[in-house]
Amino acid sequence: MLKLPVISSSIVVIVVVVCIGLANWQWQRADQKQQRLDNIDRMQQKGLLSWSGLTLLSETLDKTGLRLQLQGRVESRQYWLLDNRTLNGRPGYDVLATFYPTGSTSGLLVNFGWVAQGLSRNKLPQVQLPEQQISITAQLKQGDLAGFYLPGAELAGRGWPKLIQFIDIPQQAQQSQTQLVDFMAYAVDKDSFAQPHYQPVIMPPEKHLAYALQWLLIALSAVVVFVFAMRNQYQQDKFSDTEKKEPSN
Repeated sequence: MLKLPVISSSIVVIVVVVCIGLANWQWQRADQKQQRLDNIDRMQQKGLLSWSGLTLLSETLDKTGLRLQLQGRVESRQYWLLDNRTLNGRPGYDVLATFYPTGSTSGLLVNFGWVAQGLSRNKLPQVQLPEQQISITAQLKQGDLAGFYLPGAELAGRGWPKLIQFIDIPQQAQQSQTQLVDFMAYAVDKDSFAQPHYQPVIMPPEKHLAYALQWLLIALSAVVVFVFAMRNQYQQDKFSDTEKKEPSN
């Protein structure tokens, strides 16, 4: 009877369990991304909305994915630079500013896009925001805006512009002493001072599914290798037992 080695068997079991767990996690992530894309697609089927059209929608509606055509003005003297943004491999910042849609008493936080970092990180780029009335096309996002950040990153310096590590609407409303709505917008059209680059989903569902398949194949490979190793060991043990039983001449 074949006796399974304890250590190697335990290692294989651990590898298989971990790989299956990672595959399941990637599968769930793919499903979440697909649901998000489907929701955005449904929102964009509403077409371009005006600010007044947006206010007619339910306040409880998740506005992520809605596209707006807005007229209004930018608070040009106060803006934030979102740190650690890269575009085509180049380091830089995203420019965020308060936009006041025509007819609204509340401000809308808008990410206008990317600007390049200068020669030194100690000197922030100066961005010339428009002072006149402008028209922008933007896509809304609501919910988790901060993403991952390290403790202590919420501290921002005095004066303007302010360098920030993540987006926090209540905190930015306090910094600018402005009433902001609880969602933000990403500019779609390129302007003279920043380059929009917003992607609602960075890693598509297909890539998560590919990773899930990869983890399953690793688990399967571990089982196959273990089975063949045990089979060879069994044959060697059987051959050794046969030699011992044969009478010597």
